[in-house]
Amino acid sequence: MRKKTEDRRLKFVMAAGKLFMSHGFAAVTMESIAAEAASSKATLYNYFSSKETLFAAYVVEAGKGLVERLLDAPACSQTLPDTLHHLGMSYLELVTKPDIVALNRLIIGEAGRFPELAHLFYGEGPKKTLSYIDEVMSGLMEKGLLRQAETRTVSLHFKVLCEAGMVERILWGLEPVPAENAALESAVATGVQAFIGLYANP
Repeated sequence: MRKKTEDRRLKFVMAAGKLFMSHGFAAVTMESIAAEAASSKATLYNYFSSKETLFAAYVVEAGKGLVERLLDAPACSQTLPDTLHHLGMSYLELVTKPDIVALNRLIIGEAGRFPELAHLFYGEGPKKTLSYIDEVMSGLMEKGLLRQAETRTVSLHFKVLCEAGMVERILWGLEPVPAENAALESAVATGVQAFIGLYANP
């Protein structure tokens, strides 16, 4: 019964996400989400109280598995460059995932009319992602592999160096999402090299 309940919940989440991405947040109703999920509005309300809660659930679902991989970096790597490379690849694979790109575009378009939506997205997506990067950076500083600095600043610098020249162009539709990892690997390698120059202990 528990699996059946979770399956139905996920069906609502994915139906909502599909409609949000196709029509925008404002145009979607709880009725249309229930219809897309081939269910009733009453059943939908048993799981979610509003479009906002459905949107937050979709943000979590879209990043599931990839966000958690950020924390695997220290365990998967023996050296500082390898740890940073794993972290950078995990980050870029997350933010260039088509669902995440579509979510970012949606938020950019809707934030003026629905600022609360932007706060929901930030809390469940970018803020959580950045906190995971913080955790990895804090651990590297504790080990003496990185020089001591304000953790959030270090994380932001790492993030920006890895995504430089790529993520914005994808968001703006100037470049497609890379079909192969080679483009991500190249971006991360360049970012990691610059980051090590800034923060690695001699």
